[in-house]
Amino acid sequence: MSKLNLNRKLKGQDLISDIIGKPDLNKNDKDIKQVKTYLLIPFKNHPFKLYEGNKLNDMIESIKEYGILSPVIAREIENREELELLSGHNRVNAAKIIGLETVPTIIKNVDDDTAQIIVAEANFMQRQDFLPSERAKAYKMQLDALNRQGKKRNTDICSNGTYVNTSREEVAKNNDTSASQIRRYIRLNYLTDELLDRVDKNILGFRPAVEISYLSSESQKIIESLVKNQNIKISLKQAETLKIKEGEIGQLSLDVILEVLSDKNKNDKNKKIAIPLTKIKKYFDEDICEDEIVEKIIELLEISQV
Repeated sequence: MSKLNLNRKLKGQDLISDIIGKPDLNKNDKDIKQVKTYLLIPFKNHPFKLYEGNKLNDMIESIKEYGILSPVIAREIENREELELLSGHNRVNAAKIIGLETVPTIIKNVDDDTAQIIVAEANFMQRQDFLPSERAKAYKMQLDALNRQGKKRNTDICSNGTYVNTSREEVAKNNDTSASQIRRYIRLNYLTDELLDRVDKNILGFRPAVEISYLSSESQKIIESLVKNQNIKISLKQAETLKIKEGEIGQLSLDVILEVLSDKNKNDKNKKIAIPLTKIKKYFDEDICEDEIVEKIIELLEISQV
């Protein structure tokens, strides 16, 4: 594990521990209950997708062999017997597939805002491979919860010149990234579902997608049609141009969008900096992809400018 990921996990562990305490994970611990599997229901608007394919199969085989070693976290629902999952959706899903009758569960009585923070932080603490859409929804969930808890700030600098932390910066600190990167991910929530899915599939680049998120849904639907039917690739410069044009003339027509996307930006595409992966791979997890390495380097450069 890289130092960067380790730091993030430790910070996440501290935050979760502050919220739910530090129970002994021994199965005889009084804080852990054996809960009927069918009583554990997903968190509403859960931002993370369930495991599929090899990941799901690996989890199933692990549970078959060793059982569920780490309890899930759930909260009480007023006037209902069911419990709402905060952490452990994949474990419960695997348990249901296997046919387990009960799941070891830590039950908490927390409000909606605290629940949202636990859902996001617990998943970031336990996993490392996230789709852009998952980060977008989870960061927004954290930000909304902090804002409702009264930690929102309207300005970054007070009238007396004192620097003030914003909720976005607090989310960035908790997730070991920059406030600007948090802003970019949250912007993905304003994409159409189709375009967001193409970001997840690496068909539409992350940074161009952020700029496109500022366009009207009508303009986005035209872009989605072009990406889908004509396999058009959109550069960051093209996306920025589309954003500027819509600000100037309003909703974009097909002709205007085609005019912008016909610009191949050859000069920009030829300007590249090549860094041998062998020189930087040692600083990251072995299974991290190249795009994630690039994004992490950008994040670190932005943090260094704060």
